[in-house]
Amino acid sequence: MTRSIFAAAATLVLAACGGSSTGLGQSGHCSVTLSGAQTGTYDCQTAFAAWDSSKNQGSFGFQVAQSGTAPGIVAAITFPGEPHSATFSQSDTGASGGVIVSGASSSYWIASSDASSTQGTYSLKLTGVSSAYSNSSGKTYSTTGTVDGTLPAASGSGASGTVTLHATF
Repeated sequence: MTRSIFAAAATLVLAACGGSSTGLGQSGHCSVTLSGAQTGTYDCQTAFAAWDSSKNQGSFGFQVAQSGTAPGIVAAITFPGEPHSATFSQSDTGASGGVIVSGASSSYWIASSDASSTQGTYSLKLTGVSSAYSNSSGKTYSTTGTVDGTLPAASGSGASGTVTLHATF
């Protein structure tokens, strides 16, 4: 999957992830640890979960802005139905999005899925889900859980090796 396709999948989720204060449907804390080709532990501020009732599609996401030598990290995962306590992965029917780590010099490591391709692996485990807000177009949720991923280097990006990701929220 190309970076631009992944970016399109991430747009909806990331629009709600801005800011550092906890809002409706955001976790109170999010931490992500990388090992392998990129290393370190980073504050992903808040994780976000929502449901779009018109599409019957759940979404989950978080982000870490790239700064200096620290990588950028984005998780944007969508799946059929409302968020609930379960494990979601790229092999699920209707799954799309994934996790991307961006390093220096336009290097990328990606675990993603869509209707036409899959790269790497990711797993979103929601252990606690409670509705925080609802309106006619959907709901937001407060969640706890983990995201794990194995992200191989994106072809043609200048990256090499694999990044292992573990996030808790």
